[in-house]
Amino acid sequence: LAAAAKSADEDVIFGLAKLLSSPPSSWGAGGDVCVFEGITCERGGSGRVTSIDLGDMGLTGTLPTSLSSLTALKELHLQGNALHGDFPSLAGCTDLTRLVLDGNGFTSLPSDFLKDLPSLQYLSLEDLPLKPWSVPDAIVGSSLLETFSASNASIAGAFPAVLANLSSLRSLRLSYNNLTGGLPAGLAELIALESLQLNNQISDGKLSGSIAVVAAMKNLRLLWIQSNKFTGPIPDFSNSQLEAFNVRDNRLTGVVPASLYEIKTLRNVSLTNNLFQGPMPDFRGVNVDLAADTVSRFCQSRPGPCDPLVTTLLSVAAGFGYPAELAETWNGNTPCGNWIGIVCSNGDVSIFDLHNRGLSGTISPAIANLTSVGKLDLSNNHLTGVIPDTLTTMSNLKIFIVSNNSLDGELPKFKPSVKVLANGNQFGKSDSGSQSVSAGALKWKSDAGMIIGILVAVVLLVIIVGLFVHHLRKKNAEKFRPVSSKESADESEMMKIQVVETNWSVNGNTAVPADYSQVSAGSANITHLFESHGMQLPIEVLLKATDNFNEDFILGKGGFGVVFKGNLNGRLVAVKRCDSGTMGTKGQQEFMAEIDVLTKVRHRHLVGLLGYCTHGYERLLVYEYMSDGTLREHLCDLQRSGYTPLTWTQRMTIALDVARGIEYLHGLAQETFIHRDLKPSNILLDQDLRAKVSDFGLVKLANDTDKSMMTRVAGTFGYLAPEYASMCISHCLSFILKYQSVFVLHKFLVSHTCYSFSGVTSLSACFLFE
Repeated sequence: LAAAAKSADEDVIFGLAKLLSSPPSSWGAGGDVCVFEGITCERGGSGRVTSIDLGDMGLTGTLPTSLSSLTALKELHLQGNALHGDFPSLAGCTDLTRLVLDGNGFTSLPSDFLKDLPSLQYLSLEDLPLKPWSVPDAIVGSSLLETFSASNASIAGAFPAVLANLSSLRSLRLSYNNLTGGLPAGLAELIALESLQLNNQISDGKLSGSIAVVAAMKNLRLLWIQSNKFTGPIPDFSNSQLEAFNVRDNRLTGVVPASLYEIKTLRNVSLTNNLFQGPMPDFRGVNVDLAADTVSRFCQSRPGPCDPLVTTLLSVAAGFGYPAELAETWNGNTPCGNWIGIVCSNGDVSIFDLHNRGLSGTISPAIANLTSVGKLDLSNNHLTGVIPDTLTTMSNLKIFIVSNNSLDGELPKFKPSVKVLANGNQFGKSDSGSQSVSAGALKWKSDAGMIIGILVAVVLLVIIVGLFVHHLRKKNAEKFRPVSSKESADESEMMKIQVVETNWSVNGNTAVPADYSQVSAGSANITHLFESHGMQLPIEVLLKATDNFNEDFILGKGGFGVVFKGNLNGRLVAVKRCDSGTMGTKGQQEFMAEIDVLTKVRHRHLVGLLGYCTHGYERLLVYEYMSDGTLREHLCDLQRSGYTPLTWTQRMTIALDVARGIEYLHGLAQETFIHRDLKPSNILLDQDLRAKVSDFGLVKLANDTDKSMMTRVAGTFGYLAPEYASMCISHCLSFILKYQSVFVLHKFLVSHTCYSFSGVTSLSACFLFE
């Protein structure tokens, strides 16, 4: 048997000699192949060929298909020649430990390449013009493999995840191939790996994604991944033994971790042409490649801390994984320059808007340190995890939007003054609906929840239709009934509030129940105002609705008082509380005028009066709640309010809404009214940016001759018609609406700051805009 095997080996070598155009001179036509140059045979008499080393001999030709018959072969070295054609199968060479084919002209590998090579320890396939191929799964059988070098070998496609199974691997070099995509998480199992070279992938896609997996390779000494498209931060290299670290020409972001430049074994580092941020790394005793353009991205030109605001914002970016889109502009030491999504006011961040940026990761608690932010918008991203409770401490926050993410947990309870939009998430128990009229329903977690919701909606629809039919049948019956507190109160302590039903008649002809024919408000002058639609509530109800007029509920302040946000039995309202100290005769007249007008007119573009109350010297009006504030905030106060600029379509819609409301007052109502104080701060917007005119304290009957306008000038300077302010004669009423409407329309067309006339006392101010 031994003789037969030796004879078979000789036949293979003689066949190889015939295929080589210029074999070594010692290779004769016959004789003992064991004495041929480059051929080693087994000692002990068997004469089996165990090694073929023909490296760098300038050989040309092809290899015989019978090469796999050399079943005792342990090493095959063919590097540095010009051998070409198809490389033959080696299946059956179970003792093969080393295979080196570098620098030849082989164009393909066999389909069973690397099959049945359990002893293989060293495999080198560099600089071969092979057809595109991928590492076969059969390599798993070579569990003893320690070195795999296949640089410039036409390996294509995704990174071969099968390599993660080679636990003995110490060196992996796959540079200059056509690999794409990310590094498999399984590579973290290669804890014996000492050298990893994946640099300069040729394909357009290149290798990309995070390099976090390499941090698990505790024995890694050389890491070359330059000239790819890796993103994200450099991972923590604590306990690493790195000596060479080359990541230049990628898209790595974030702060260079101290764990990298504190590695005692580190000798060579290249970080050039990335998107690093934060403080410049403090490498000592290391050869560092840092080009000037890379240095300029750090917050300082030398090692040292960044501005505290920059540090906070980078901590926020860390929660998102330091996305490259942010890193493009989030560099240097001045965030109030061109940082994407950041708007500053007086050196502090006032708007943080990163909606629809494809962000992933979590919301960092560090955002709470941005105490000057008025608007925080992270909607339409892919964020996960919970919303940090610390965000509720942001003192200037007015708008918080996280809609359409994958957030879970519970929605924190923000102050009532904060508008919260959080629909389209996966929250569990939360009470977001009470925080904002615009906080939509949270995403249902299961089909069961959706079915229940549909059933409830159907039941409610049936009830509503039934009530509507009942209303039609009873339309001539009594329409209103008193609503009282569960706890009785002394009549002297009762707050008298009139709440107008949503379908009230504009002609005021509705009959009044006998219970409301008299009102003990302390003033006979306002008794006639209760002539219809009355409802009495104890003072505790209104105090509870505004949390005892809590300052956190304040929506705004005007000349005669403060407007609070309130909640009456689940309905959001605006409660205007007149200042008792400045009320006087003038304030009392405006209070009565506003009630008088709003109980006579109703229009979709006039703010509806839901009720009013008197208690001692206090006067309060209860309006419908307009969730998107005043037109002035949208035109002139964007930084503080956090609103985005209005589009031209929105501006035109608002202008038409205002015009229709004023047209109704001026000529379509039962009586003709003149507003006399039309300005952006008296135009309110709902969640759909539809406008309604408010503040009817200065409205006057056009044909009212009992109250002459010659007694005083009413309105806001700058918005008064010059004829009215200067001449002060009754025929000026025909100019008031025209002038104010034109001036408000002017605000839509210009971008300069709105003017304030609070300090003007002379009538000459009226002519500033002539």
